[in-house]
Amino acid sequence: MSNIKQIAQMAGVSRSTVSRVLNHHPHVHEDTRRKVQQVIDKLDYIQNSNAVQLKKGRTNTIGVVSPSISHYFMQIVQGIAEAGTTCHYQTLLYQTNEKADQELQALEMLRQKRLDGLIILRCGLDWEKVATYTKYGPIMTCEPLQHPKIQSIYMNHYEGFQLGLEHLIEKGYNRIACTIGRAESRNSLERKKAFEDILQTHNLPVHPEWILDETFTVDDGRTALQKLLNGNHMPDAVIHASDYVAAGMAAEARAQGISIPDELGLVGFESDQSDVAGLMELTHVRNPLKQMGAEAFHRMYAALTETPYTAVDLSFSLTERQSTAKGVKQVQL
Repeated sequence: MSNIKQIAQMAGVSRSTVSRVLNHHPHVHEDTRRKVQQVIDKLDYIQNSNAVQLKKGRTNTIGVVSPSISHYFMQIVQGIAEAGTTCHYQTLLYQTNEKADQELQALEMLRQKRLDGLIILRCGLDWEKVATYTKYGPIMTCEPLQHPKIQSIYMNHYEGFQLGLEHLIEKGYNRIACTIGRAESRNSLERKKAFEDILQTHNLPVHPEWILDETFTVDDGRTALQKLLNGNHMPDAVIHASDYVAAGMAAEARAQGISIPDELGLVGFESDQSDVAGLMELTHVRNPLKQMGAEAFHRMYAALTETPYTAVDLSFSLTERQSTAKGVKQVQL
């Protein structure tokens, strides 16, 4: 079986140089790196990962705890994984289905030194319980949290919904409804509060029956419009917590002969990686989920390497498209 000494002899370099190439050390001349790598490939040499981890005292693996593999959470995971790859870190995903025992398994992996750190996208455990594991490695969350031992990186969804609502009001819409996801989730509660606050600030009516929760899919968007049509009054605009729901409502509106945007304006939300908003010509508020994931990793990496790091400012942005271009003549293709 080949070893580092044999590789060094065949490549005509020192064993320490081979070690630096294997561990992606930056201070190796490119020609030397290429020569050593050719020998490694020829011998089909594979490092003993367990031995490397013991020697380094780290695994180069970050655990990510997610309640599901929904589009929302997977955008954050993608950001973490891609940023991790640039630093030779791999990402290990724990889908918990919001079960406490599954969350504990991930924490135990950190305690057993099988992970270097843990990023928790959503947690059902008591945070004080989670904090007891920070002595085994850094823990970060993407939930709003103020804790001396756990960093938090979070987007305030009140601000995102406010941006979309102000846009609709500026465009002249004054009977506005909204769709949100899980009724009692923190993000949904923030969006609902923004909806009520902004409308009241502009002296616009807030109809409780126009706040539709548990909407997640294209079909939910279709159903939501049917509910609005069956009500006593019909809004002239709807802001959504998802581009998919907005797309479903847009499709149903067109099937019902409702003109978008002159009779019904639509604003979507949260689509980082999908093309739904662009394909359906939806105005939408962009939540930079992938960027947030990358930022979470970089902060984690700074904690692991004990290096200074300047946090990146994350913010929502709005892209205006046809679905709110009220009064603009649309060209039929």
